[in-house]
Amino acid sequence: MVKLLSLSRAARLAGVSRGELQKRIREEDLETFEGELSVELLLELYPHIDLEADPMLEKVRRIRSEASPKKLHSDGWMPDPEVLMTRLKEFQHVLVKTKTALNSSDELLQEILNDLQAAVAAPEEELRHLVAGCITRLNRATQKIGQAEDTRAALFAKDIMLKIVSASIRLLPSGHEFFLEGSDSILEAGLKAGLYINYGCSSGNCGACKCRVISGAVSKLRRHDYVLSAREQEEGYILACSNTAISDLVIEAREADAKEALPHQKIRATVRKIEPNGQSMVLLYLQTPRTQSLRFKAGQRVRLTAENESSAELHIASCPCDGRNLQFMVARRPGDPFSDTLFSQQMSRQTMILEGPVGEFVLREDSSTPTLFIAKETGFAPIKSLVEQAIAMDNAEQFYLIQLGGNPWGSFLDNLCRSWNDSLDNFGYFSPSKECTAAELLLLLQQLTADLHHFDLYIAGPGDWIDAVRKEAQLQRLDSSHWFCQQVD
Repeated sequence: MVKLLSLSRAARLAGVSRGELQKRIREEDLETFEGELSVELLLELYPHIDLEADPMLEKVRRIRSEASPKKLHSDGWMPDPEVLMTRLKEFQHVLVKTKTALNSSDELLQEILNDLQAAVAAPEEELRHLVAGCITRLNRATQKIGQAEDTRAALFAKDIMLKIVSASIRLLPSGHEFFLEGSDSILEAGLKAGLYINYGCSSGNCGACKCRVISGAVSKLRRHDYVLSAREQEEGYILACSNTAISDLVIEAREADAKEALPHQKIRATVRKIEPNGQSMVLLYLQTPRTQSLRFKAGQRVRLTAENESSAELHIASCPCDGRNLQFMVARRPGDPFSDTLFSQQMSRQTMILEGPVGEFVLREDSSTPTLFIAKETGFAPIKSLVEQAIAMDNAEQFYLIQLGGNPWGSFLDNLCRSWNDSLDNFGYFSPSKECTAAELLLLLQQLTADLHHFDLYIAGPGDWIDAVRKEAQLQRLDSSHWFCQQVD
């Protein structure tokens, strides 16, 4: 039977992004089976897959260094995480040898079966010859079984290892797939993957994240106040915010697509921190109550109203994967009541009314097209949110971020962008040191790519600057009609 892998799992086994794998399949004009591909096809595309490389080892070391002892488990019932991973690696080697032997045995059995079927109708003299040949082949094969590793078996073992440290979750009816690692809830893992799964509080109070398990096993992470009826429990309904996956899952869950409007929400949030980012901009950090998380899409904005009734409509600069801890970028604007109050530090530890979200400056759903993100000044807020979601979704073949102004060298945001550039193979970050004209920006774009038509382009910043860039594009006979633009003044 042909072993089929989902594109997400195949990309993980090959150690590439899902976008890179989709690009290779398209370039080679290879046939997949309803969005899945065979092990043989994966090995054909990546014959030099590093079957020993395991990105989870470094993650385990990091978890170990950050972890603190848990009183509940002080009796040592679990080994040290690094010891556990070492034991699992030994298990992987045994598994490879076992699977190799099974593969060889299956192939040998099929060959012998074919010969015996031919022998049934053969004359007596030929029959003895065929039987003798089968015995000889069996003796030779028995001596060789398990001596050499089979690449398919090694890939099989690596897949098993991935299943031990992470679970694959497929949503119906959308067919979206994501991975759950560590002790994340199903909801947290889905949001980190950039999916718009339905939820409200994320703490087990509202029941909005209720979903039905079609196959696989789950484990409850925490008790929840929302009560599922006996019938719902019998039918497999759970709360995604309060359960994690034990095995690979298929679940029915309500989720919005990129075009669908999310419900209007009104939440009272607390100002956690106001952090300077250069001389003319601050980062505003808000936290919603435990029972209310903001459900939004990357690139959207909300209206904030302070206790002194000053207000502003601002783009969210953080990822939708955490609807409780929100980040905003606010520029200094003398004479603006909201900006003046914020820069005077009078809002520290106060509360704000948050209303929204609104806006259609969102990522194209399921696009694997190479992507360019361009931001100027506070236009970096929606762009940052989009980039974080693009990284989480891992769909794009290649993407670049160009930041113009408002993000000083060495600042928190500049260092964040540089960390993305250092850690992601398919990401490039550019921050020109001097003021960049529209013509110079287009020259930089054309240096990055020979054909802008093959890129999704998201651009955010002051309205007059965006107009100047589009006008320059027209002068250079570049089609900007497919650009996604957002004015942020």
